[in-house]
Amino acid sequence: MQRYKKDKATASPVGSYLLSMNISRFLLVSLLLSLLAISQASAQLKTNADVLERASQLTAQKETARYNQLQTLARQKGWPISLRGKKGRIAILREVNAQGIPIYFTTLDNVISAATIRTNLLWPGGSTGLALNGSSSTVKGKIAIWDEAKPLPTHVELTGRVTQKDNPGSVSDHSTHVAGTMIAAGVNPLAKGMAYGQQQLLAYDWNNDNSEMLAAAPQLLVSNHSYGVVAGWNYNSGNNHWEFYGDPGDTADYKFGYYDEDSQMWDSIAYNAPNYLILKAAGNNRGETGPAVGQPYYRYDNNGNMVYAGLRPTGISSNDAYDDIATSAGAKNILTVGAVNPIPGGYSSPSDVVMSDFSSWGPTDDGRIKPDVVANGVNVLSCIGTSNTAYDTYSGTSMATPSVTGSLLLLQEYYAKLHSGSFMRSATLKGLAIHTADEAGIADGPDYSYGWGLVDVQKAAGVITSDTSKKRDQAIYENTLTNSTADSYTLDVVASGNGPLIATISWTDPPGAVSTTNLLNNPAKKLINDLDIRITDGTTTWYPYVLDPSHPWNGATTGDDATNNVEKIVIKNVIPGHTYTIKVSHKGTLARGSQAYSLLLSGIGGSSYCTSAPTSSTGTRIDKVSFGDIQNTTAAGCTTYRDYTNLGTGIQPGQQIPISVTLSSCDASTNARVIKVFIDYNHDGIFSNNELAAVSDVLGGGATTWSGAITASADLTPGSYGIMRIVAQETTDTAAVKSCGSYTAGETEDYTVRFLAPVNNTGVTAIVAPIGAVCSADFQLVTVTIKNFGSANQSQVGVTTVISTDGNTVATLNAVYPQTIPASGSVTYTYQSGFTMIAGKTYTITSYTTLTTDQLHNDDTTTATVSVNAAVTATGQAEICGADKTYLKATTGAGDIAFWYDNATATTPFTTSADTSTTDIPSNKTYYLQLNGSGKVGPTTKEAYASGGYNVFSGNFVNFTNDVPVTIENARLYIGYPGKITFIVADITNLDTTSGSYSYTAISSTTIDAYATNPNPQAGSITGNPSSDTGAVFHLGLSVPTAGKHSLIISSDGNASIFRNNGITSQPYPFTLPGIFSITGNSALSTTNSSLYQQYYYFFYDMQVRTANCPSARTAITASAAPAPVISINGNILTSTQAATYQWYINDSLMKGHTSQTDTANVTGVYTVVATDAFGCSQTSNAISYNAGKGAIYLSSHPNPSKGSFEVNFITGKAGNVDLFLYNVLGQEVYHQYLGNTAGVYSYQVNVPGLAAGIYLLKIQVGKDAYTDKILIAR
Repeated sequence: MQRYKKDKATASPVGSYLLSMNISRFLLVSLLLSLLAISQASAQLKTNADVLERASQLTAQKETARYNQLQTLARQKGWPISLRGKKGRIAILREVNAQGIPIYFTTLDNVISAATIRTNLLWPGGSTGLALNGSSSTVKGKIAIWDEAKPLPTHVELTGRVTQKDNPGSVSDHSTHVAGTMIAAGVNPLAKGMAYGQQQLLAYDWNNDNSEMLAAAPQLLVSNHSYGVVAGWNYNSGNNHWEFYGDPGDTADYKFGYYDEDSQMWDSIAYNAPNYLILKAAGNNRGETGPAVGQPYYRYDNNGNMVYAGLRPTGISSNDAYDDIATSAGAKNILTVGAVNPIPGGYSSPSDVVMSDFSSWGPTDDGRIKPDVVANGVNVLSCIGTSNTAYDTYSGTSMATPSVTGSLLLLQEYYAKLHSGSFMRSATLKGLAIHTADEAGIADGPDYSYGWGLVDVQKAAGVITSDTSKKRDQAIYENTLTNSTADSYTLDVVASGNGPLIATISWTDPPGAVSTTNLLNNPAKKLINDLDIRITDGTTTWYPYVLDPSHPWNGATTGDDATNNVEKIVIKNVIPGHTYTIKVSHKGTLARGSQAYSLLLSGIGGSSYCTSAPTSSTGTRIDKVSFGDIQNTTAAGCTTYRDYTNLGTGIQPGQQIPISVTLSSCDASTNARVIKVFIDYNHDGIFSNNELAAVSDVLGGGATTWSGAITASADLTPGSYGIMRIVAQETTDTAAVKSCGSYTAGETEDYTVRFLAPVNNTGVTAIVAPIGAVCSADFQLVTVTIKNFGSANQSQVGVTTVISTDGNTVATLNAVYPQTIPASGSVTYTYQSGFTMIAGKTYTITSYTTLTTDQLHNDDTTTATVSVNAAVTATGQAEICGADKTYLKATTGAGDIAFWYDNATATTPFTTSADTSTTDIPSNKTYYLQLNGSGKVGPTTKEAYASGGYNVFSGNFVNFTNDVPVTIENARLYIGYPGKITFIVADITNLDTTSGSYSYTAISSTTIDAYATNPNPQAGSITGNPSSDTGAVFHLGLSVPTAGKHSLIISSDGNASIFRNNGITSQPYPFTLPGIFSITGNSALSTTNSSLYQQYYYFFYDMQVRTANCPSARTAITASAAPAPVISINGNILTSTQAATYQWYINDSLMKGHTSQTDTANVTGVYTVVATDAFGCSQTSNAISYNAGKGAIYLSSHPNPSKGSFEVNFITGKAGNVDLFLYNVLGQEVYHQYLGNTAGVYSYQVNVPGLAAGIYLLKIQVGKDAYTDKILIAR
């Protein structure tokens, strides 16, 4: 407190205000910490709801007071309440530090995200078979988001599943995007959220987050926080300048790595709510590096005012490397997430994980590892708040974090399913994410950029599964250490050989102290309870990974960790079947008397191997073994068994490796011997019959060397370990040599074998097209996926596909993939030659690679069966109606499109309706009908126009209109430089014709492996239209399920370049496949030339498009004339010939309600009927005259009864004055209306609102004849 008193003595009025604000804050924080600190150690095991509730109330008071004080101080100091940064990023005034400098909160800017961390494998249909999507009632309402404002609750991806717990003033795109990544339903499949079945997401804005988190913590399992303080450099787009947020005079911002009050509070919340894990975005500070040296910048002065500071000098940090994770993102008990580039095909090796150019790196000031893990945060598609159907692509750690949050909820859902509704502790869940993270970075172990690696939800779920299995080769323990007798825990485990032995401990540590002096890079430790883990086998002790914060770029080593509350040991050269002892202990005295922790294990559950040894140490002795890296000369002396499992070699599936064993004798005997070599390929602790790797002939006595070769099993699991046992036994019977048990004389030696991925191994893993039930085709292309299973890049990979039907080969396609396939990589390739597919046939497609150095051939081949739909026949009818119209009807099934042509060779249909009409009647009265269709659209080749060039395009698009639902099957593309290109069918909105920016809703997408078709590939932009580049057809398979105007967006991976024509002068658009598809333009924009797009043709040449259903041949449909209806009369009954509908007329006036095939003539007049047949052809019949005498007039009224308003209808067959009268029951006239004096149909509305309720008489007077009806008026 002395510091505040000193400040107060010389403070200005604003300084005094700051002092009172800081003192109030200090007192409230002290009270809060006292409250949270008195919670018992059992809070680590059971949620301390009472303490959290009281702390929430106190924190809410603090936040309200802070808000009021900030509003006053902002007015006094002229501070903006909000700032706008790059790309519309918003920052809100949050706090004032002890130096009087304002602190601002800001945002930190799906199926690929799911694939990157393997969440999609847990979904229904995923390879794990777990069928998890967050829909279980056990996790309903146990996931929350704190963010900038409100997610749009009515978005189609979120409708009915977001509960807003506070009252934000606005909807936020950022908040909606984050919420979508967590739980979007997948209406747009590309934007499906991780927990897309979650029933209730609790939503809050970031105001008052601490008190809200305290109140909500007892119910929550996970919450997402994609926001943080503005630190270091920030570009103020409102004022168009760079601002530095470090304290006056500092060259770096102390907030980076600083453990502040929010960090302390979040650690307290986590400690008191042991099942609740807070997930926080690491920040994007490496992408905010400030202006160049010598350029203008702004910073705070000593009075807390943001002022022009001149030109940027050298020496101010650019926060572009290590130590740029700010404040609460460095809390101990949370999971901090960094952002990497997407991995659409999933993780294969550390090189797959590519760091983003913005994600913040650790360490914290005390050297702790942050971020904890990484996930995809680049170009993430999710919903946004501009409309109920809007989507956009954002990048940032804000996007990476919710993919982890939603995924970890699935792990809790799964755990609860296996544990009767119970959940993991947050320390367990955090530890599990770290324990199973995939290696990333240039060195093994953690680092300060990728943390512990890339989240792998599939592996994490595997630990949960194994923990409850009989074998339990992976395990989860939730234990507690105390200061008394339980101050350590030991566990013996047997290594299974199923990968390395991995042990991780994780604990929720009590909150640390906030440093109030020397704020910049203060290394004071924040760890309170220092737990340790060690593993020993009695000879060697293994320690956890550690990092050196003074040299943050160095790789991890191992040693004593006194900094982090997560420790991890990985024993790579584990010996299967050996026993290891794991010990968890603590240093010093545990604060609060005890510490709960979680222990996660993998690579355990093995079995000790059987023994093998002779009964005597005399006789045959093994002198030397040579096998791969094992070059072992046996130690001097004679014994029965030697354990050389500390020596090992790697073998690959199917690899053939020479082996030699040199023998001698301990007693100069010359007895015959046999050598057998056994390898436990499936690492189950048993040498099975099929694991005899080699056997010698019967060898002579004395010194001898046997040489042979071992061909490894093709079914090895890369990354696992097995034992190789060599038994040299004195015998003449090879069958007598066993892997286990005792024998008379000889020697047994054991070694370790590591199972490696093969160096050279390729195969076809999928037939992409054609597949399933397909349409006949004169020229069908085949597309396959080729996988490089090996550890070496492969070039010139041959691939062959054989197509057969009815036992006969109809085509053999051969090709060599034109580019290098990287190790563990996959590519999709389309043959440039095809075959004819005949309707009604079934084809077998067998595809395989022909790599000459392939080590394994059991994974070379994939076979698919393709059934071609039966031939489609178009049937229909045509009817000429009168002299100038033809009605057309096509017989269609679900999804069929009818194309009508006016002659056999017409290229453009005049209609695509199944039930339609036309006024064009050919002279031969014949029309041509085709069901469905397909064809080519666009220029055939790029030589259609003279000029063009190759560029790396991203965001450019082609506009098209499809008249019917279609699939864009393939197109000829010209690739200048190889890479990956994604094409997205989308609806574009908010197009700014000046800047070219837009939003879009994705409909479908595909990513192609774009190999170079240019014989001279060059990176970057290349001008010219080389005739030597003939292009290649690439499979697209893009579905466009709704007719309308759409766009096809291109997105290159940054390497791949593609050709487009330019300089076109002929105004070529549109390119049309009539009745089906038209290419109408592109994204070339100019504010002064609206036709600029006509000068360019983008990307897609000879594009193949088809309708959803298979096309038929054209069928000639000859129209017949529709017969006119004929009426006849019998007595006074009129009858029409058969039709679909009828309408009778008298004297050419419509008889209302007379719509049957027969009618009664009661009135004198001329009768006709207009009959409409099943085609819709309406024709008038012959006329029949009828004399009814007085007859009837078809008098009716409705409604009856009424409230005084009713319609009177009747027909008169002769001319004469027509009057309408209304009489009451006393015979008094109450209403009269003259209606006319002509014969015909009358319809008159009577309105008598003033009449009393009762019965009235309606009279129609026609000349001398009167007709009556009863009317009832009811009130």
